[in-house]
This record gives sequence, C-alpha cells and structure tokens, in this order.
Amino acid sequence: MSAELAGEGRALPVGSIGSRASGWWGAWFLVLSEASIFAYLFFCYFYFAVQPTGHWVPAGEPSFKYSAPQSAVILLGSATAWWASRSAALGRTLPVLIALALTVLLGAAFIALELLDWYDKPFSFASSAYSSIYFAITGFHLAHVVAGWIIFVLLFVWTAAGYFNPVRHVPIRIGALYWYFLAVVWLAVFFVLYGTPKLS
Repeated sequence: MSAELAGEGRALPVGSIGSRASGWWGAWFLVLSEASIFAYLFFCYFYFAVQPTGHWVPAGEPSFKYSAPQSAVILLGSATAWWASRSAALGRTLPVLIALALTVLLGAAFIALELLDWYDKPFSFASSAYSSIYFAITGFHLAHVVAGWIIFVLLFVWTAAGYFNPVRHVPIRIGALYWYFLAVVWLAVFFVLYGTPKLS
C-alpha cells in the first residue's frame, strides 16, 4: 500500500474550534435539557409543599451543617474550573493541571458532604412525600456532580498527556460550562430545600 493511500504525511482535517465546535453547542443543549428536569422537580416540591397534609418538613427546619460548606465548595469549584479554562486558552499547562486537580478535589469534597448529609437525615427515601422529593432532588444533583467529577478527572489525564493547546481546548471549556451549571443548580437546590422552609 502506498504512503498516499495510507494517509501518511498528511495532516488531519481541521474541524470547528471554540464556540463554533459542535461539542460546545451540544453541551449547551444538554445543560438546558437537564435544567428543565430540575425545574420539574422543583415544581413537584412546591406542589407537595402546599398540600394540606400537615407539617411539610418532617424533621423541622433544615440545617446548614452540610449544605453551607457544599455551597462554598461548589462555588470554589466554579472558580477553579474558570481558572483551568482561562489557563488553557493561554497555553499554560501547569496552571491548567493545578486548576483541574483542585476542581477534582472540590468535587470529591462535595460528594462526601452530600453523603454525610444523607446519612445525618432522620428519614429515608420512602418515609414521606417530603423525603422522597428531597432525595430525588439532591440525588439527581449528586449524580450530575459525580458525572462532572469524572469529566474533570478525564480532563486532567488528557491535559497531562498533552492533548490540548491554546487553539484546541474546547473540552476544558465545556467542562467549565458544566461545572457552572452544577453550581447554579445547587444554588437553586439550596434555596428551595434549605431556604424556603425558613421563610414559611
């Protein structure tokens, strides 16, 4: 087989990059579709909350013991994800690796705090309508955080392997976008589950 037929010596075709990449727009559509699911879950929460079935939060007002640190951790993760994206655009590999590693650690901390919060609850998934919707909302968000954590582990490995450069780093931008989504949704979860019971 000749070198020409084997494709040797020819550069790979150049596809779209940055905000023109199909992956970038695919990530936006994923974020919008997942946000709509959280909107439905919040609707369910408020629907059950206004039903005349007695005290809505069975264990009293929710504690900020774990949710406040979770909020701090996920917001710090947004900062480190932005740092990774910004450093990748500037071609600074070491800061990208540091920022990605910090985001991975913060993601692990959030997961651990959520599991501790679940363990600390005096009710189970099937105890009441409140407990079911509570675990559905926090569990669905936790599943997204676990997915985000895996994404950032892979981004760290790929960055260490030299897959990205200042022109081609859209996966890191997509990872940062996904983390921003996690943070915004968590703030909504925090307000709905931990804030609104204190307002009633």
